Amino acid sequence: MSPSDTAVLDVGQVLPLEHRPAAGTLRRIAALVTDGVPAAAVAALRDPRIDAQAWPGVLAREIALTVGWASRRMLATHPAAPRWDGSGTAIVLLPAHGTAVHLIRRALPFALCGIPTRVAGHDEHRQIVSAAVGVLADLMDLADVLRPAESAVACVRDAADRDLVVLTGRPTTAFTVRRATSAQVLGATGGCAVLIGSIAEAVSATAAVLRRHDHPDSCTSFGGSWIHDGTSWRDEHGRAADPADRHPSVIYRLVADLDQPPEVHAGYTVLPCDRSGVVGTLVGFARDPRHGWPGDFLI
Repeated sequence: MSPSDTAVLDVGQVLPLEHRPAAGTLRRIAALVTDGVPAAAVAALRDPRIDAQAWPGVLAREIALTVGWASRRMLATHPAAPRWDGSGTAIVLLPAHGTAVHLIRRALPFALCGIPTRVAGHDEHRQIVSAAVGVLADLMDLADVLRPAESAVACVRDAADRDLVVLTGRPTTAFTVRRATSAQVLGATGGCAVLIGSIAEAVSATAAVLRRHDHPDSCTSFGGSWIHDGTSWRDEHGRAADPADRHPSVIYRLVADLDQPPEVHAGYTVLPCDRSGVVGTLVGFARDPRHGWPGDFLI
């Protein structure tokens, strides 16, 4: 595992820093944090897998993280090496579940920077995706840049060289999309969350907590725990194995202090997590070294 590095959290890893949210746009989304998201929008964006009482807090967290990202991008002076030049359209392909959260993390930042952004999902979810995009575009006053697309297949087929396709899903989907387009493709294709630590009893107890909070068909479904004894990795069954082999969406590291910064292991983001399953930050979540997504809130 590589040492902590503030560059892990640098913005500008997808889009050059000359594309920044306008001050008025930032004030608008900040107001959603201070005043709250209107109840009708909260209901319309709700993930049906999440309890109705818990959902407003989940949505508020995502908006707050977006405000934090926008603020850091507006103030950034040290550009990262962006994966795309921003000259075309951002085409964002959503998975079958978690429409609102994936829309906020993978599509909204491009639109907030003024990049034409088109969003598509599975054909059978076309109305769900279109409705969610419309609600979010109205909330952020982004209807001119953030729009639903009729068909993911057509979007990919018609994408130009200068466009960017961002997809969330299975690795096989990333390979299929790359074969179908000349546009640049970035994929967030991790399939689970895993836990690492050095004290077996504490890791086992926290793993049990994380399993209880699983959502069905989620890229955060718990994928197991690993112990590092200072020299090697062992899984929860005592077998020699590396947590990166599971191709996780995120690696949680059991810590006593949630203020510890994220780290990187084999190209995956390692986020601090306490014994109750609380994570210190979600910045950098879904980093995928196999298919290029640098992590959420880092555009």
